[in-house]
Amino acid sequence: MVVEIVRKDGNDGVISCEYELEEATEAPEKQRAIPGEDFEVKSGTVTFKHQETSQRIEIKLFPAKKEPTDGIHFYVRLFRPTPQAVKVNSKNNGRCRVEFVSDEIALNKSKAEIQLLESVQRQEEPTVADQLKEACMLYPTKNEDGEIEDVTAMEALLHLVSIGWKVLFAFIPPKHILGGWPCFLVSLAFIGVITAILLEVAELFGCVIGLKPEVTAFTFVAIGTSLPDTFVSRMSAREDKYADAAIGNITGSNSVIVFLGLGLPWVIGSVYYESHNEK
Repeated sequence: MVVEIVRKDGNDGVISCEYELEEATEAPEKQRAIPGEDFEVKSGTVTFKHQETSQRIEIKLFPAKKEPTDGIHFYVRLFRPTPQAVKVNSKNNGRCRVEFVSDEIALNKSKAEIQLLESVQRQEEPTVADQLKEACMLYPTKNEDGEIEDVTAMEALLHLVSIGWKVLFAFIPPKHILGGWPCFLVSLAFIGVITAILLEVAELFGCVIGLKPEVTAFTFVAIGTSLPDTFVSRMSAREDKYADAAIGNITGSNSVIVFLGLGLPWVIGSVYYESHNEK
């Protein structure tokens, strides 16, 4: 079996912590998994490199000798983190409960969790083919408590409506290629194309209802490009502990819109008119 350890609230620098497999001494004897009989005796150190956010501990289990097996468990305990600023999750005293199961429903659920964990591992350095598969598929997610959350009807409907855009953007190069520059440039080009389409549609709409181009620009175009950034920043502020992602998203987005969207055309126009001595 595999236990995943997740690093949260930052990923700068190298950190580590020790782990050990621990018998559930507080449980009744018939519910205790015995070290060396039900699971291997194992301990060690888990080290997270710079920018690394997850590690895995592989544990060898032996066929359960007790009947029934339901309720037989042991713990994986994390302790002695380094440096001192690092804290182990205080929930359950830094312990993860590992329980033997025998029923078919629990077995299928554990298989689903393993598949989900493997898909998360593949997402660390995905290929374009992986991104296309990810864009087309819809599957359950895992929350912060490690529980599987099934797909809702609204999520399925939104996936169906937006699958065309998802497949289109799946062709953007993965971020780990060449330091992320191809991803940045292609994403910028995609944004430019979509903005051009939005501008054309807004101009046609404004022409039909009799709005001036300036009014159309400040309403439909500006709202259509900036409003999604507002919602994304709000979501980041609610889900992130320090809201760093929200500040980075909104300032980065406005930097692209203002400095590139307005500043670059102004510079090109200024150079052109200056070179032709026009005012």
